[in-house]
Amino acid sequence: MQHTDSSDSISKSSYIYVCSSSELEENDLTECETETKTIVVGRSEGKVYAVDGICSHEYSELIDGELEDSCLICPLHFACFDIRDGSVLEGPAEDPLQTYDVIEKDGSIWVNDGKEE
Repeated sequence: MQHTDSSDSISKSSYIYVCSSSELEENDLTECETETKTIVVGRSEGKVYAVDGICSHEYSELIDGELEDSCLICPLHFACFDIRDGSVLEGPAEDPLQTYDVIEKDGSIWVNDGKEE
């Protein structure tokens, strides 16, 4: 899901700190883990996006893949996902990745892990 800049959202929802903004350069990836999932965070076209960290086709950690523009490439079978909306751009994957809300504020990147408070 696309980058948001809302100060109230961090305190009212289940956002987790990912990294400082300066650590995530264009087409870079980083990951964060919750109790139940791995989330990959990447910067594309100056905006920060977050998706599931495990390929929907077969178990593979997407942090080991590459981000080329908005295409997140799985390292196992080279499936390509659009990091902006999780959609499949190229198989063999058929199922999209779940996306997560991202906030970049005051030099920090935060991701909503989808858990209700």
